[in-house]
Amino acid sequence: MSDQQQLNEQQQQIDDQKFFEYIDAYIGLANAHEGSNKGSPQLVGAALLFAAARYNTFLVARANGEPGAFDAKKDEAKGYFIEQFTKMLDDNWADYAQNFEQYRVQK
Repeated sequence: MSDQQQLNEQQQQIDDQKFFEYIDAYIGLANAHEGSNKGSPQLVGAALLFAAARYNTFLVARANGEPGAFDAKKDEAKGYFIEQFTKMLDDNWADYAQNFEQYRVQK
């Protein structure tokens, strides 16, 4: 393995760790919001979805510096985000189904 490949692999491991740390932080925040809203999981879930849509739209806008370029990316970006969300939902659904009793009783 070349030095560059080793560096790339190390960076991927760091990115993977950060990815899951961010996920845990967002879930912790969502749980705190649900607790402070007297058990409104639907409201918290809807807010998370909206925030993800807003932030990802911002990322596409930032990457495409003018309105025309931004508008031209809408269908491509939408397809990508829908595909990613579907994969993530399917993976989490399968995990939850496999661990239903364990996850259901967690608080």
